[in-house]
Amino acid sequence: MRNHDRFIDQLSGSATPVKRLWPVGWRVAAWILLVLPCGAISSWALHGRFTDWSQPGALSALLALLLAFMLGSGAIAGSFTLSLAGRQPLRLKWLALLALCWLGLNLSNMTFAGAPAGAGEFGEGIHCYLFMLSASLPMVAISITALRRSRALYPGRSLALAGCGIAFMSSLLLSLCHETHLHMIDFAMHMAAGATIIAMTVFAGRRWIRLDGRI
Repeated sequence: MRNHDRFIDQLSGSATPVKRLWPVGWRVAAWILLVLPCGAISSWALHGRFTDWSQPGALSALLALLLAFMLGSGAIAGSFTLSLAGRQPLRLKWLALLALCWLGLNLSNMTFAGAPAGAGEFGEGIHCYLFMLSASLPMVAISITALRRSRALYPGRSLALAGCGIAFMSSLLLSLCHETHLHMIDFAMHMAAGATIIAMTVFAGRRWIRLDGRI
């Protein structure tokens, strides 16, 4: 094209204003305010009871719940930060340390006795698995929509972090209607649900937020 000025005018005429993204902290706060109520509503059909915090192991379960909230918030903050060009990603070693503390609390809570009938059985674990998946579905849609706004430079990593955040928030909701003590089969199904949520988030989101071929 020889007439460069005309081409520039055509491009300028078709350009639209770019809406500025909120700061990461505000985006995380808005994400939390959206995903927790939506996750609670979508999993309501599988909600059987509220947690009895007077049971043995309640303190460890409550600390694990708080850590799950911190991990979910930190993971989605890392996902939002990583999706912005020129931003340094969050240091994941702190999230890894919190995750080890969360895992240790849950493992230590398996030693408490006095479980009700049916606890620790495979069927109970399947119920928890389905609860977390049901709670995660609207969270996945909300997270992919939020990441699509910034067109992530590294979609696989951003989505994996978002999936981690969703898994921990789903675990938090499960903690509000679960026994304070855990059993090995039950907790194994919790972990399986978390892995499924991460894989589902990455698989569902790659085609929507892909910017280029990078992982």
